[in-house]
Amino acid sequence: MQFIFVVCLVILGCSVLDTQGMPEKCYLPEDYDDPRCRAHSGRFFYDTETNKCKKFYSCWNIADGYFKYRECTRECKGK
Repeated sequence: MQFIFVVCLVILGCSVLDTQGMPEKCYLPEDYDDPRCRAHSGRFFYDTETNKCKKFYSCWNIADGYFKYRECTRECKGK
């Protein structure tokens, strides 16, 4: 039982360290996608579960996410 607890702590610690230093807009949730905004160009956010930038659509805040996949990858994945 203690072994499982220690393993969970190590995994949690590694995941926290892995995402430190990333800009806030890397963390946009996937469910932020709005189907009403499909006509607008999509933007990208970093999915920490898959370690990849994914496209989403938003028509409210110009600061949401990244316009280019390459920029998202450079800013979020390399951290």
